[in-house]
Amino acid sequence: MSSLQVGGAERFVIDLCVEQRAQGMEPEIISLGHHDDPLVAVAEELNIKVTVIRGMKGLVQLRLWQAYRRHPIIHMHSPSAVMLSLPILPFCLERKIVYTRHGAARLATNRWRKVHRFARRFIDSICFVSEEGQQIFHEEHGWEHVDSSVIDNGIAMPEEKDIVPHPQDGRLRIGSVGRLVSLKHQISLLEAIRLLPSDIQQKVEVHFFGTGDQLAPLQEFTQQHLANAEVVFHGMVSDRSKIYNCFELLAMTSRTEGMSLAIMEALAYKRAVVASKVGGNGVLVQEQQNGWLFDFDDSQKLAEIIQTALAEPQRLIEFGRAGRQRVLDEFSLQRTQQQYQKVYEDFGTSI
Repeated sequence: MSSLQVGGAERFVIDLCVEQRAQGMEPEIISLGHHDDPLVAVAEELNIKVTVIRGMKGLVQLRLWQAYRRHPIIHMHSPSAVMLSLPILPFCLERKIVYTRHGAARLATNRWRKVHRFARRFIDSICFVSEEGQQIFHEEHGWEHVDSSVIDNGIAMPEEKDIVPHPQDGRLRIGSVGRLVSLKHQISLLEAIRLLPSDIQQKVEVHFFGTGDQLAPLQEFTQQHLANAEVVFHGMVSDRSKIYNCFELLAMTSRTEGMSLAIMEALAYKRAVVASKVGGNGVLVQEQQNGWLFDFDDSQKLAEIIQTALAEPQRLIEFGRAGRQRVLDEFSLQRTQQQYQKVYEDFGTSI
């Protein structure tokens, strides 16, 4: 159960379903979004069954129950899915219920505490994509007696033929991939570009892939402060080869992050990464091996790294090679699916 709007978690759900189907399972995605959400068409093109449920709350919950009855395993990928399912959970005791937290936010309001206090009696296993997310959740909500595990996200590897080499033309193209929301803090990337000398700015391009409520503020900042730099807002793009072949360096500036699919995908496409030191970023990005790390909101440090990347293009190529090998060795989708399969097959102990 997942939305099919733009986001790494949503893409992961689709990829996981493809791998599960290859292993003989019959996955179905239940979405509470809209029929025209960007990734619905992507899932349907891959012949993954998608059921979009909308309407009045009571009717939505009835249709959810009808959908849940079709499957022995219910895998929820968002807190919102858990919250809407609360009245149904007592009727799902014969089903295995798995809850994956893709983020590391505390969900510390009274509302979320009540949701999780009720849900823990019926959810058999909770999974996290980073140890930080696991620790924060259990500090906030308890759930000591619910089966808990960390399962790294995995990705489907692109073939070598689909990877475009770096142009080596004296310019640096930087990519930002993800929702344009305050949590992702893309404004710090633009602030870093503003700190660069004007002659350096002219050699830098920034490419944003994604949509969200911060689009207008980011565009306004660009118009006011970055006349010397080229900044392109591509909107929603589904083709990952078009995204990652568009730049040489991925910038991940988030305030919090789980195990970022965007970082994994960039590494798989032999792209170096510069990322804030939050969540699973430090697991994926190895300093001076496949990229750089900087403290959250430290635009000055980010600007210095950008200048280094521009001055040493060969280092980006070396980082890219190392990054792809790391993903091949440790973050394959097959490995992730096998770990989830074990969770599905274990009995679980909801209380």
